[in-house]
Amino acid sequence: MKTPPSHRLRSGFSLIEISLVIGLLLGLAAFATMNVTAVRDWQRGKDAAVSIQAVFSAQRAYMSDHPTADIADVSAAELQAYLPEGWSSIPTAISLTGETLNLNHTVMPPQWRLGSTAYDPSGSGNDGLWDAGH
Repeated sequence: MKTPPSHRLRSGFSLIEISLVIGLLLGLAAFATMNVTAVRDWQRGKDAAVSIQAVFSAQRAYMSDHPTADIADVSAAELQAYLPEGWSSIPTAISLTGETLNLNHTVMPPQWRLGSTAYDPSGSGNDGLWDAGH
């Protein structure tokens, strides 16, 4: 007859092992959240840049057909006819903080406006992010 061992068989995980796994999962979740936020901000900037480039293209096309016109006097309705294929109206965009931006199409190149101020969080007026990038 065999005698049972005096020590108990170990099953399951220790508190230290569970704590390490939970800490690792929390760290990965925090890292993923930071990256998702950065990608979302970059995507908003690129979407805004594509929209503003479409309007800038429409402005140039309009001015080539009406060389004596003043861009400040051109209405959104007149400019809409010159937007590239697939664009049916003057676009809007979302800022990094979630506010709706309006496009000032009466200046050339056009600018995103948050209220009455120009909006370009990239800090550069010619980097192609939040602006026409020329």
